[in-house]
Amino acid sequence: MSGARDAGGRRSSHVEMPVAYAAVGASKAADLLRFPPEGTTPYEERLRIGSGQDRFLLASSLLMTWGAQRGAGIEVVDVVRGSGSHYEGPSFDDDGRPQAAGAPEEHFGPDGEPYILAGTTATIRVDGQDPRAILVVYTIDEERRVGFAWGTGDELGAVGEQLFTVEHRDDDTVWAVARGFLAAPKSGLFGLKARADIAAALDTAKRQVQALAPGVIPVPAGAAAMIDDAPGAADRDHRSSADDVGDAVTGVIHLEDSEAGGSAERSS
Repeated sequence: MSGARDAGGRRSSHVEMPVAYAAVGASKAADLLRFPPEGTTPYEERLRIGSGQDRFLLASSLLMTWGAQRGAGIEVVDVVRGSGSHYEGPSFDDDGRPQAAGAPEEHFGPDGEPYILAGTTATIRVDGQDPRAILVVYTIDEERRVGFAWGTGDELGAVGEQLFTVEHRDDDTVWAVARGFLAAPKSGLFGLKARADIAAALDTAKRQVQALAPGVIPVPAGAAAMIDDAPGAADRDHRSSADDVGDAVTGVIHLEDSEAGGSAERSS
């Protein structure tokens, strides 16, 4: 999608409300795990959720209508739909002339629910944690990769940016992926509290990836821990760089396929 232009002809930013971190958009960097924004803990969770075009389309639709969050027992409330505009830099034709921004293409889930758009704001509620304000800072709409990234809009816990995608790889397998970077809030949480907040956010990201696996039943709010019984969730390596904030642990694990079609890789 292309960014919209304001009345003055400038390309508008996708950040329509303040976010509590500086490196907006850094979750899409290919070398995020090696070179994260300073002072942050990078991570990546990957889970194989099946194969084939049909599986990719189904999982993409689920992801882009808050299905990963609902499936993990996370409430998404106070949703204010965005315009879909986000900054991608200027585009030019073959003669070097700047091109006008195009309108974002709308997509809908099977039940008619519209896909998440950049600029959307919401509050997410995770059992046992403070409600968090989030802003969808960009979306991805590619032939074999779909997703969105949100950034935290407050400092009530770990702050940073998290990208959730569904990928259809060249070997026809379909993967759910979460990656991003997290840090303690500027307001001064240090030590055990900071590590605990980051560890909780990493665990929540893992549950959202697991929620896209076939056969997972949405978890009621207040019972999120049940997601660990989901297909492909067993025998995971729970190594986390939250114990050493700012350092990336780049180990990757592979799990055997389950009956639901799950194998997992994890980097954090």
